[in-house]
Amino acid sequence: MLSDHADYLIDDVSGGMKRRAMIARALIHKPKLLFLDEPTVGLDAQTRRRVWDLIRKMNSDGTTVFLTTHYIEEAEALCERVGVLHHGRMIAIGSPLHLRQNLGMIAVEMQEKDNGTQYRYFPDRQTAAEFIQTLPNSEKVVMRESNLEDVFIELTGQKVMGD
Repeated sequence: MLSDHADYLIDDVSGGMKRRAMIARALIHKPKLLFLDEPTVGLDAQTRRRVWDLIRKMNSDGTTVFLTTHYIEEAEALCERVGVLHHGRMIAIGSPLHLRQNLGMIAVEMQEKDNGTQYRYFPDRQTAAEFIQTLPNSEKVVMRESNLEDVFIELTGQKVMGD
């Protein structure tokens, strides 16, 4: 807890504690608009989830939160609208569900020895299953729900950094 470190100078606490102090400082005046730049970097899993709960509560209480993050699951968990930036340009914007629907709700991963893992996206499980039936038995295939990381990679051609 921050109160346990009330007598410390900010330079004398851990990176995670510094992050907590910065978040507390940003929230103390109950802003109507809040910009958070990668607020959970350096936090342990429990503190990260507490910050997520705090962001959700602030948003439900009327604060508009702009969040930048490299943690795609964080954007998926917290955001009503997501914008994908690539080389400083907004290349897609919408709800996480809408962005996934545009890509395809079901991902099929085909693991090949020579080409690595290939991905195909389908609107539903039935269409994905029909595609899988056409594949040779020698390939390892996984069918799963798509996610925002899939959207990011397909739109930018780049893997997500920071995880």
